[in-house]
Amino acid sequence: MAILGRSTRASIPLAVAGLALAGCVLLRELGGGQRPIAFNHHRHVVDEELECVNCHADALAADAPGMPAPDTCVVCHEAIDAEKPPDRRVETLFRGEEFAATHASALPGEVIFSHGRHASKEACADCHHGIERNERVADLRTVRMDDCTRCHASKEVPGACTTCHREITAEWAPPGHASNWKRMHGPVVRAHPEETVDRCDLCHTESTCAHCHRIEAPENHGPFWHQRGHGIVAMVDRENCAACHEPDSCERCHAEAKPRNHTPSFGSPTDGHCLVCHQPLRAEGCSACHADTPSHRMAPPKPPSHYPGMDCRACHGVGQSLPHVDNGDDCNSCHL
Repeated sequence: MAILGRSTRASIPLAVAGLALAGCVLLRELGGGQRPIAFNHHRHVVDEELECVNCHADALAADAPGMPAPDTCVVCHEAIDAEKPPDRRVETLFRGEEFAATHASALPGEVIFSHGRHASKEACADCHHGIERNERVADLRTVRMDDCTRCHASKEVPGACTTCHREITAEWAPPGHASNWKRMHGPVVRAHPEETVDRCDLCHTESTCAHCHRIEAPENHGPFWHQRGHGIVAMVDRENCAACHEPDSCERCHAEAKPRNHTPSFGSPTDGHCLVCHQPLRAEGCSACHADTPSHRMAPPKPPSHYPGMDCRACHGVGQSLPHVDNGDDCNSCHL
């Protein structure tokens, strides 16, 4: 068995890369895909004042718009290309009679579309926005599904999937909905993607989400989520909760079950109280939350010599803290 030298071993990756590059070039030359070109619509349409049908001969009649043919281009380019090098001439854009450059708005075979039927009623720029000013096909904005549905809605064309699609129906699920989609669809929804394949609103309404999650809660809504976890998430990403829950759902739940971190800390040294977060209260006085707390009904009455306008702190709590939530300005709510 031969042993390769260090220089030979080092050259192997370069050789493999070279073979791969050569294969790509050969594949392209043998017809393996279209290549992008810097075709300038502005020069042809605006500067030379050519009509679209001058190059796309079948655009107004056939189902396919028809791409330029060699004998169409050569009418002008025979003189223009005379002084150009061979690799810059218009004939390099063709393989025989076939136009070999990128067709930016090409539709898949699954789509039912007759270009002639549309072009005979609409101007080219109604669908191909700004094409007359376009200077590079690679930068051309292709026709989006939204453009079609918006136009169809204005003309009262039936909005069923089968109007434009051979295979896609209302029951059809995109390929991305397989495998782990049930678990991962939430982040995709919240990202509000613009790509058609990730546009939930094409098939679903907001009520779809609410209906599904009422039947089956998200996977993370387990016992820990119910007892503790949801509060942290609600503080950080309340919009996420609002996808299914109304604000009053929190109030209804917490009216019956207080949060787990609401442990008694009334008085020193923490002086924690509801009013630290819940202010102002919807009702007056402590009874807004503690209607049945026995200790709060045992507050001693004020002596007869006390009147409402007195400064309680002038005598009570001098030099020490009192176990009260407020600063002692008004003791009349409890000490009557």
